[in-house]
Amino acid sequence: MPGPLNQEPEVCNVLGDSITLRLTTEQTDGKYSVAEFATPGGVGQPPHTHAWDETYLVLEGELNLNINCETTVVGTGGCYQVKAGVVHAPTPNGDFCRYVMVGQPGGVESVFKSLKANEKDLHDMAKVVEIVTKEGVTIAG
Repeated sequence: MPGPLNQEPEVCNVLGDSITLRLTTEQTDGKYSVAEFATPGGVGQPPHTHAWDETYLVLEGELNLNINCETTVVGTGGCYQVKAGVVHAPTPNGDFCRYVMVGQPGGVESVFKSLKANEKDLHDMAKVVEIVTKEGVTIAG
């Protein structure tokens, strides 16, 4: 049975991103997860893949999804779906970007919660790769 939708969302401030977990797998019966990102320029994710689909909706600024190492810019109000297994690397295209990411099926929040739980180790990129790999993310390259 899905959990309450009116609970206070958890915020994960990791690697320069502020990630608000709007809906978790527990709240959606595993169907999807929703996270809101507030990302300054110069911050972003390395090229990676995973076994879930992600749909991005840009609320403010521009987001470069870097699909298969090719520039793929999505502007304010735009949407883009990244299918499971596709290499992508979301980064702001400018000074700041705010966007919502919907992961299907749910569970992507485990990546952000694990990073937050290991905050003291995030200065070590090898440790970051180890953490996200345990949560189903494969760093490309």
